[in-house]
Amino acid sequence: MKIGDIMTREVITVAPQTPIREAARLMVDHGVSGLPVVDEQGKLVGVLSEGDLILRQKARPRVPWWRGFFQDGEQLAREYQKAAGSTVAEVMTRAVISVSPDLPIEATALVLDQRRIRRVPVVVDGRVVGIVSRGDLVKLLANAPSPPGGPTSDSQLVTEMRARLAKEAWVSHHGIVVDAEQGELSIWGMVASEAEKSAVETMARSLPGVRSVRSRLLVESEVPYSYGV
Repeated sequence: MKIGDIMTREVITVAPQTPIREAARLMVDHGVSGLPVVDEQGKLVGVLSEGDLILRQKARPRVPWWRGFFQDGEQLAREYQKAAGSTVAEVMTRAVISVSPDLPIEATALVLDQRRIRRVPVVVDGRVVGIVSRGDLVKLLANAPSPPGGPTSDSQLVTEMRARLAKEAWVSHHGIVVDAEQGELSIWGMVASEAEKSAVETMARSLPGVRSVRSRLLVESEVPYSYGV
């Protein structure tokens, strides 16, 4: 599935000359965290986000004179403009991240995660044709049908679980015992950490056909050792 299949097509945009207060009201009224900024030709020129507006509410520290020798003067001027500007063009983020409607959903999710942004404009030939947010991806997950097929017997469950364990480099002990009875998967053995224990349990629960999981995994550091004579 591609972004064009799930994007919001009715996009609220704003012009560069729009006053900040008016743009903020648009965001509140429409319940959005960001607005694409487009010029008179409909071309994307920036994005106005909640972060851009919040920056204006923070007290601006006094800039020591010596910073001009060590920092880019253009950057300092831009910081001042974002803090003191009165129009969208003065405070918006100009380095815009955008995606194509043909981009796979998985790739877009990676962009949102790595760039730590909440939504991204969808652009064709420089013009905004839609927007996709983290919320859109969550809705897709919530409405996704259950995966078809999957193991149908206890022996198949055990075989599939063992295969998944063998594929993962983070599994420190490949001696984990797996058993199944009437769809209940039992796992026991030793793991290196609490994180590994939790991940193996997640793996078991995510296996198609598993009715429930009984975990008897032990974390090495929590196992008491005694020495006798």
